[in-house]
Amino acid sequence: MVGRHSPAAPSLRLDDLLQPPAAPVRRRWPLPVAVAVVVLLVFAAVAAYTSRAPAGPKLLAEPVSRSGRTVNPLAGSVGPPSGTSQPRGESPAGPAASPAAHSVSAAGTGTGVGAVPPEAKSPPVRLRIPSIGVDTTLQALGLLSNGTLQSPTEWQRAGWYSRGVRPGSTGPAVIAGHVDSVSGPAVFFRLHELVVGAKVEVTRGDGSIVRFVVSSVRSYPKNAFPTQAVYGPTALPELRLITCTGDFDYKARSYLDNLVVTADLQN
Repeated sequence: MVGRHSPAAPSLRLDDLLQPPAAPVRRRWPLPVAVAVVVLLVFAAVAAYTSRAPAGPKLLAEPVSRSGRTVNPLAGSVGPPSGTSQPRGESPAGPAASPAAHSVSAAGTGTGVGAVPPEAKSPPVRLRIPSIGVDTTLQALGLLSNGTLQSPTEWQRAGWYSRGVRPGSTGPAVIAGHVDSVSGPAVFFRLHELVVGAKVEVTRGDGSIVRFVVSSVRSYPKNAFPTQAVYGPTALPELRLITCTGDFDYKARSYLDNLVVTADLQN
């Protein structure tokens, strides 16, 4: 019994037990602020992902890649030593090639490997290597300001060192090409597959064809490139095919090594 001075008992209804508590009032952000927050979150997620990804672009979805991602595969390739650049296919001057260079005896005469032909007066315009499917026109290449060999401007086109020996003349004629590109294999992607005895053909501007036979396939670190062995004078006509190989340096965005294929004149 409730006394006269006792506090009155609270009135409790069944509805009070069944109804959920009132939801708290939420403040809504203005639309521009919400959009800005979403954009910032997306940007942060993209930045976090790219910071973990390699710097170089992938090579053709990877299955056909041997090692690499690259933007300029020939970057860092060493050019000829000073004093060896000669116009019109003349034999380069300078010290004799190092023992590491492949060369043949000066006694070769007549036809076949080792023959001494007249100096080539017409520049090369096309290169064919049937065993690895190479068939490319040739771009004339020079030297960069740092003395390294200029890279071809097209991925699927090789280039010849136009300030040096012309293919078929006495000395080492140099042809360079990219190994791969941001979209897939480049013109010299399969150069590493060449073996001793493989045939190489160079077509000149006058329509004549000079044929070479591969005699060696070697790789060299770019920071220890045997410049004299590759570009130095030889007794007979030779051909050097150069591209990049080895591991890829993502910071420098280039390969660490060069692949050099040497071929001797056949006809």
